[in-house]
Amino acid sequence: MKNNDLKKKIVRPVCLAASAAMLFADTAIPSEAAYRAGTSGYSVTIDTSADKKPISRYIYGLNDVYGLNDVTVYSVKQSDPRISSYNWETNASNSTALDGMKNDLSLVGSYPPSELNEPALLTRQLVERSDKYGIASRYVTLQMMGFVANDTNGAISEDDPPKRFASVRCIKNDSLLTTPDIYDDTVFMDEYISALVYKYGTAADGGINGYFLDSEPENWNSLYPTVSTEPMTAETLLSKSVSLANAAKKIDPTALIYGPSIGGLEAFVSLKNQDDWEQYKSNYSWFIDYYLDKMSKASAQTGTRLLDVLDLHFISEARSVLLEPIVGSDSVLAEEERMQAPRILWDPNYTENSSSAILYKQHTPLIPTIQASIRMYFPDTKLSFSEYNFGGGNHISGGIAEADALGIFSEQNVYMACLKPDMEDFSYQKAGINIYTNYDGDGSTYGNTAVSADNGGSTDNSVYASIDSDDESSLKVVFINKTSNEMPVDFNVLSSYDFEYANVYSFDSTSSDISLADEPVSVSDNSFTFTAAPLSVSLLEFRSEEIFDDIPENDDEGNENSTVRTNTAGSTSVTHEHVEVTAQTKQTVSGEEGEGVQTSISVIGTDDFGETITEIFTSEPDPDADMTDPETEKEPQTVPKAVKVIGIILTAAVAAGVVFILLDNGGKNDRSPGDKKIGKK
Repeated sequence: MKNNDLKKKIVRPVCLAASAAMLFADTAIPSEAAYRAGTSGYSVTIDTSADKKPISRYIYGLNDVYGLNDVTVYSVKQSDPRISSYNWETNASNSTALDGMKNDLSLVGSYPPSELNEPALLTRQLVERSDKYGIASRYVTLQMMGFVANDTNGAISEDDPPKRFASVRCIKNDSLLTTPDIYDDTVFMDEYISALVYKYGTAADGGINGYFLDSEPENWNSLYPTVSTEPMTAETLLSKSVSLANAAKKIDPTALIYGPSIGGLEAFVSLKNQDDWEQYKSNYSWFIDYYLDKMSKASAQTGTRLLDVLDLHFISEARSVLLEPIVGSDSVLAEEERMQAPRILWDPNYTENSSSAILYKQHTPLIPTIQASIRMYFPDTKLSFSEYNFGGGNHISGGIAEADALGIFSEQNVYMACLKPDMEDFSYQKAGINIYTNYDGDGSTYGNTAVSADNGGSTDNSVYASIDSDDESSLKVVFINKTSNEMPVDFNVLSSYDFEYANVYSFDSTSSDISLADEPVSVSDNSFTFTAAPLSVSLLEFRSEEIFDDIPENDDEGNENSTVRTNTAGSTSVTHEHVEVTAQTKQTVSGEEGEGVQTSISVIGTDDFGETITEIFTSEPDPDADMTDPETEKEPQTVPKAVKVIGIILTAAVAAGVVFILLDNGGKNDRSPGDKKIGKK
């Protein structure tokens, strides 16, 4: 048995057992703060002039998995395990080994048979649905595995001929057609992008905003064993990424490139290939460093930024004290752990109860560690989590975790994020989004600039504050009560404005509907006490005398709380958005519209790696939307401080795992969390 296999099979259970012991120690002794009564138990200080950081509206996004209704989001992306095998020419895809390796048309199954031969129907579906629900930014996943489904004849066996899969190449080196040749057993990515540009325009003209360099390549060998038999290596992924990014930038230099779209801590560290990673780990702390460094150097070589956004997937691997995964479990213990799980994103005092988080403790908290890698290896690269989930879509704990994650993203310089729900009913997660994007049902939103919000380091609650640009009178605060008790909180607001009251919009364990409280909270000398309902998320909309005219009316004449409306599909036109890329190659663009369906776009002098700068001739697109002002670049942010609560039992439990790793590895790898302090939940 190899040493790495030994670690996976023995060290991980030891780490999980130690972590379970840690968490049991926490849960066996009730948190004193959780049961504290009175108005002095919790306090919050808001400073509207301190720690100002711009918030990217693209963090409020969704993967189009279970529908886009009843939620207001600004970003949407394609998402399906089979998307790496999607053939844009024929719309065929393979169901992966998870579902019998079947070639079929399932990804576009909602269309009538008469339309199934239309190229790029999956992207048409994305565009139509984003327009229907008024979503301004949409993203397409490009295929990079090297093979896509080449028929719709059902299950594939190892004995089937290779032609059941078509090969994928980045650059065609020939005329690019809007109606491609479906009989050449080859699919070209530059032809795909050029067809999208012809139909929808460039990103700058309201077309597709950005392209993902495929999805979770570390899993291809398990999902597609008949065509991708070897584990992904760092060098192979880099080569594929550079080639595809170059091809995409040559067709639409205004589109953003997202990559590598890998998922989970093990992939972040080693691409799930420890044997391959051995040769790089002396020079790089984790695979993310390697990828950023190599993409930066390739960009300098070609004169084109080949990576605009570092994209990662993070489906929480946290487990309850009984080792139940919080994503997919509805036990009380999993729900409790779920409400703390987003802390892995920012809190150095938190250790997630998972084998990966314990083995790779040095790489957490995630966002500050990733941002440090970006600053070191490829400055000005944006950060996205295009697939993330903490579970509990239909439970208040899921709504709390979602609202907490979005608050963290708003403070931590995250550029784009898309929730990937794991169940059809994710009404509470929708509420966690809507509390920021449409809390009153009439389009009112959380602000676009984060300001200082300090809860004294409590882990029983989270608080986030915002204003609109420099308008301190537009203060809005999101407060999250993670306990099962009412929580009186003393608020103190430092601001140049004297606020009179705050309207309170909230949802809790009784309903995922966001409701407006009958009475606002009175504010005196910018101080007040707010009592949060048990297990609740509240948005406080502050008002001062200068803006007194905007008081919302309660139509229920004193009957309980009035429930705000949620968005459904609308008929209003969408202004699509575009963000300028950091750098791009100058290109000469000209052309004429063709007479028939065979519109061609000639590409001159490229090779399959796209390393030669070329002139591109393309038809003039017919934009379907206006271009909006570019988003500004986000500034680096500081990490909030949390109260360090350390117990002897916790330290001893982790130390047990440390001793085993050191004995097993001779101290070769510095992956032990034993010298880290673990905060109490």
